[in-house]
Amino acid sequence: MAWSTVLLILFSLSCQIQTERPGPDSYTGEYAAHVRLDSTTLLATELISGLEAPRDITLGPDGWLWVNEIRGSLYRVNPENGEIRKLLEVPDVFFERARGLLSTALHPQFEEYPYVYLNYTHAGHELGSRLTRYTFTGDTLTDPKIILDNLPGGYGHSGSKMMTGPDNKLWLAAGDANRGDLAQDTGSYHGKVLRMNFDGSVPDDNPIPGSRIWTSGHRNIQGITHGNGQIYISEHGPANDDEVNLLQKGGNYGWPDVHGFCDSEAERVYCNDAQIVEPLTAFTPVIATAGIAWYGHDAIPEWKNSLLLASLRIQTLRVLHLDEGDGQVDDIQIFFQQHFGRIRDVVADTRGRIFLLTSNTDWYRESRPEIHDPSLVENGDRIIMLQQADDALLARFENIEYKTVLAEDRIPRYLGDSEIADDLGAGEQLFQSQCASCHRPDGTGMEGLAPDLTTSDWISGNRNDLIGMLVNGIPPEAQSEGYEWDMPAYGNLSNDELVAVLNYIKSTFSSETDTFSPDDIREFRLAR
Repeated sequence: MAWSTVLLILFSLSCQIQTERPGPDSYTGEYAAHVRLDSTTLLATELISGLEAPRDITLGPDGWLWVNEIRGSLYRVNPENGEIRKLLEVPDVFFERARGLLSTALHPQFEEYPYVYLNYTHAGHELGSRLTRYTFTGDTLTDPKIILDNLPGGYGHSGSKMMTGPDNKLWLAAGDANRGDLAQDTGSYHGKVLRMNFDGSVPDDNPIPGSRIWTSGHRNIQGITHGNGQIYISEHGPANDDEVNLLQKGGNYGWPDVHGFCDSEAERVYCNDAQIVEPLTAFTPVIATAGIAWYGHDAIPEWKNSLLLASLRIQTLRVLHLDEGDGQVDDIQIFFQQHFGRIRDVVADTRGRIFLLTSNTDWYRESRPEIHDPSLVENGDRIIMLQQADDALLARFENIEYKTVLAEDRIPRYLGDSEIADDLGAGEQLFQSQCASCHRPDGTGMEGLAPDLTTSDWISGNRNDLIGMLVNGIPPEAQSEGYEWDMPAYGNLSNDELVAVLNYIKSTFSSETDTFSPDDIREFRLAR
């Protein structure tokens, strides 16, 4: 036999060995935990690890998962065997902290139109966000084409989650890019949900003729999903009122004038005049809402007809149960609290399995090290697979020496913050719930992001300036110290609440003994 023939046979066998993988009934991944529900046991396994600051996970039409890292890497992962293939390093991505490759969407008719849509920040004439379409050919991405350029994408609040909708359209949820003043401007894409055709053109049935805008008045959208013919989003509040919203065509969701529900006197007037759409639910203290997925499968009956909501700051998966009649949230359950660390995104596949994407290696661990478990960073970020554990699956793990059995967490725990308890004074409660996520519970701030209140000239400066800072906020470009994060406006708080938090800040972070009164706030508001 000729050596060339032998080599050909060996090469053929090698290729067969490399491509031969265990089937779906034999692969489970590395054990992570058992999860006990009312009548169902879930098995949590680690599908893959070693990711660096992943941002988005998307289900492909063939069942593979598409995962990106914020630095610009894009991968495909086979959930049946844990195989991972790197497809692309985005050449023109601008990466820094929360800026970079943000989200991915796939054309719904992928076999006929193998298009992959990427949204990422880039450094052009002005730092912004770009939507580019690639063509998927033989496990490579080629032929990049810019669909939309100069989208919002500044030093924060880039949002930028995408999906293919049930209407065969491309949806892109854009943050306000620290320009809350533009969230109500329908001439700008800041703080908007966009709906477009797959070539970027405007659908004829959009609410504003000639505009891609579907809804307005958003701050920093972190997740978008659809189910039961509805579109849902999750978004970050400033330091209060993270929101989950049900989108209505042409709806205005109130930012920056409304935080969460229309529950203050000023908000109620504005909401009535502007016909603001209130959220399905809101979270204060904030939990850093992240990715969201609708779950409608029978595989986990306890979670059917619910929204699965990932959380970064509180490190949970929340299950928002929807009423079958009016579609409102009638119960919220908490799972995996501080077990897998920060959960960035969540997606469910056609078999009813759920995939969680962690985010423990991102920049936030350096800014808030006190809320991070170093052991969660050692092997990089992970994809955790949840599936119903039948008898055969449970039998494979019956000999595990140390089983981790998890259940619903009844009480949320706020990492790194003082306990928000009834015996705290009103000012401290407000500071811990509204301010501590940026300025830290001890007021020392985050370098380059939020100022140290213990040394800030604002605290001991002009009284009206301090009131104005709290009532009106400060955009990043107006901060003389050059901090990247904005100081959100808290004009939605009552005069008594503003007085309480101002006096707490004064007494805690300065040596001055003067205090504020409700009359001070009232006079400031009247003079505006």
